[in-house]
Amino acid sequence: MKKYIGIIVIIAIFAILIVCTIVRRNLNDDIQINVDELADRIASSSSFEDELAKIDDELAIELYGFEANGIEEIVSYQGSGASSEEILVLKVKDVNDINNAKEKIETRLKEREEAFASYLPKEVSKIQNHILEEKGNYIILCICNDYNTVNKVIKDFLG
Repeated sequence: MKKYIGIIVIIAIFAILIVCTIVRRNLNDDIQINVDELADRIASSSSFEDELAKIDDELAIELYGFEANGIEEIVSYQGSGASSEEILVLKVKDVNDINNAKEKIETRLKEREEAFASYLPKEVSKIQNHILEEKGNYIILCICNDYNTVNKVIKDFLG
């Protein structure tokens, strides 16, 4: 009898975990983020040494090597070149495109790391300690001077 109770408890635990995973995944799919507003809040958070400028969507897509037809919304702020600081907030059209977009971001981060290593080595640690958040169909990337403040801005914005 004790054996059956143990098996029932284990089955119940697995059932609860599966339900929680499904509910969590569905909640993430329904999330809506105003990418312009979030990027603007991050940019105005005083977490940057450099003056960041908003770039147009086509240039941002090109910089990261994204497939334009897979991107629904994108906002990017870039530094002057005197720092590695940047912001990217994007929404992919299909959640299945998230991994591809993240690979493109990782490639850009490696390229930036190599480029800054030779002429501004202090910027390399900023790149290595980047913020990369994923929420539903959204990806948020930030390379900055003050990660704690940016993390708070993101958490406050997402609720």
